[in-house]
Amino acid sequence: MEVFKEELLAKGFKLVKVNPEELPEEVLIVNGRLVPNNEFLNYLMDKYSKYKEFVFMKNGVLVAAKLKRVEIVDFLKKQKIKELLKSLKKRSIEVFEVKAELLEYPWELVRDNPMYMAKDLENHGDFRLLGEVADTAVLYSKEKIHIGENAVVEDYVVLDARNGPIYIEDGVLVKTHSVIRGPTYIGKNSVITEFAKLREGSNIGESCGVGGEVVNLIMHGFVNKYHEGFIGRSYIGEWVNLGASTVTSDLKNTYGTIRFEIKGERVDTGLRKLGSFIGDMVRTAIGTKIYTGKKIGVAAQLYGIIAVNVPSFTIYAKSLGAKPTEVYLESVINTQRKFMSSRKMNMSKNYEALIKKLFEITERERRLFGVKKGAFKLT
Repeated sequence: MEVFKEELLAKGFKLVKVNPEELPEEVLIVNGRLVPNNEFLNYLMDKYSKYKEFVFMKNGVLVAAKLKRVEIVDFLKKQKIKELLKSLKKRSIEVFEVKAELLEYPWELVRDNPMYMAKDLENHGDFRLLGEVADTAVLYSKEKIHIGENAVVEDYVVLDARNGPIYIEDGVLVKTHSVIRGPTYIGKNSVITEFAKLREGSNIGESCGVGGEVVNLIMHGFVNKYHEGFIGRSYIGEWVNLGASTVTSDLKNTYGTIRFEIKGERVDTGLRKLGSFIGDMVRTAIGTKIYTGKKIGVAAQLYGIIAVNVPSFTIYAKSLGAKPTEVYLESVINTQRKFMSSRKMNMSKNYEALIKKLFEITERERRLFGVKKGAFKLT
């Protein structure tokens, strides 16, 4: 979230591109699974100021490290953590065993999202009513509500922060008769459509369009979900377009715990409620229904009922009688270019290269799934 990123910057850290040739002489690397808190950040800052180099470990897992540029260039190119650890052990770099919370499974992000968001906002949020709020709007626990500059809250909107803060960033438009319950975060320039219901745990990125009903949702930036449809307890990447009446189930008919497939094995999440994990650039047709605990790969296109995990760059419409078909790479690039253009953004060469690389590294995934090449056809 923006407030947390700004807090890190304020403490003296630099956010740099992961390009080995452009790194500064001293580099702080942090495990992406780390869930930082104030105690950990203070401890990290203390060691950062006192040691030229150090390593944080937890039960054999690298948590963070401050190293010289020359020592990690090769590691960043090869992305082999074991080789880095072996090389560090040969030298007299100070190693600290630390108390740190590391995520193990992706569903933990969704499970704990409301708690993390509420703590983040309460610790770092500056709650002020800077935007335009209609006289007929209802604000419960106004002291825990932030409305940014140039944001507009229209008539008959309900903002209920009694069970958690609501943080609405600059330039957001909340249209009439919407209901938003905290904890909720809405990123810059997003639009909440008429009669939308954003329940607790709605974590919305910048420049999104949200309608219908959502709950305990992590939605990255530039997502279209303007129409009716329920999205619950799910994780959605960037540049996703969800067609009207797209629904993610988050509860089994048996009320049993949901199993999540990881590397061919079904792992019990221990959760009775869990929705979908949807990758960047996914497109769903109108009326798409996705079963509980499903993974949808990057740039997949969905039609009908989705009862299985869908590989990246795959058109899936089994319930309509079609075989899984590989999306044409150029079609993905051209469609994404148009999507970005609609938000007044241009696709960079690096972004296009990323799409091509993702297409390449997910080829085996499609082959094992039986995805065919050629034109997509409905029978």
